[in-house]
Amino acid sequence: MSNNATNICLTNQQMRLHGNELEKYLQRFLYPCIVILGITGNVLNLTVLLNRSMRSRSNIFLSALALADIIFLLLLLPNILATYPMFTSNYIYRYIYFHIKIHLLSLTNWVSSAAIWLVVAVCADRLIGIRRPLHAKTDCNKYRTPLLIVVIVTVTGIVNFYQHFQYKCFMRNYCHRTQIYSRCIPINNDGRWFWNRTNPYSATYRNFIDISVTVNAVTTIILPIFLLSFLNILLLCILRNRRDLLLVSTNQRRLPKKKRSLQYLKMEHRVTLMVTLIVTTFIILNGPSAVIHLVNLARKKKLNYNFTLLGNTLVIIDKACNFILFCLTSRHFRARLFQLTQRKVSRFSASFLQIGDSMRRIGSINDDSLQLKQSMKLVQRNYNNNN
Repeated sequence: MSNNATNICLTNQQMRLHGNELEKYLQRFLYPCIVILGITGNVLNLTVLLNRSMRSRSNIFLSALALADIIFLLLLLPNILATYPMFTSNYIYRYIYFHIKIHLLSLTNWVSSAAIWLVVAVCADRLIGIRRPLHAKTDCNKYRTPLLIVVIVTVTGIVNFYQHFQYKCFMRNYCHRTQIYSRCIPINNDGRWFWNRTNPYSATYRNFIDISVTVNAVTTIILPIFLLSFLNILLLCILRNRRDLLLVSTNQRRLPKKKRSLQYLKMEHRVTLMVTLIVTTFIILNGPSAVIHLVNLARKKKLNYNFTLLGNTLVIIDKACNFILFCLTSRHFRARLFQLTQRKVSRFSASFLQIGDSMRRIGSINDDSLQLKQSMKLVQRNYNNNN
């Protein structure tokens, strides 16, 4: 950090940590609501999906997705707080924020990349489940799913790791060291550098950053979006065929075997519908951000910042949607959530009643002790009077 403190004091406009007024209001009012709802909903998702009666490969992937969404929303908090005046003008907060903001960006992109591949895994697992419905769950399969999640998290982390070193940031003190300001420039920038100097980084290092950006775009945006779109089209076709099959089976449900087959088909249809809605919602809300990011990479002059802001807002909204989709499409999820909630409320009520009984017992003991003390005083007084 530069030690060159000056007597110049920055204005509130220069001290702001948001891009424009629209971003300020989104960060202050909309994003906090989404974060609260998203974290609460995903915690409830984890509570239900990790229950023993709900264990399945798809639900394990969905649980990992819920955890990724929680981490993503938590990583937004420093940026949200930075738009409030008490944090914007706070020297200590700005100092910490300037040191971690690039790493926060890298971690956020890492979690987002892992989430998109987890959605691909959920979609692929549903297709495999439809093609091989009687596939036995071996011990190998029990370890294969967590191993695949670890691979997804590890590979996406490696692909996004370069972002920790993609920018060079300088900080400077102002207004007698009561204000601090920071500016960051991409290392692979071939234009102007700080103080009109030449970029000090070698061409090899800058080419490495360029290649990493391209690899990241292909592996975390282009390829997964293409796969999701293709797999989702297959799921939609299966849903259409299943609907026709259900209509035919409904007219032939008199035999017991037909009834069992019909129940199984309905259950599979609901699960497929739930996964399809999750994938479709993911594509709709994450697609614009992916397109905007690719356009900005492909052209020197970036799009208007409001487009980027719109894409980011849709991505954040997606992190809070899965709980709503679960409740709308899965009757078993709703029933299990209600059952777990009822059980928690019953336990809380029992604990509360137990505490109340204990307090009443303590109060009764105290009353008995007080009565005993008063009786002892009366006996002592009578004894003294007789003497």
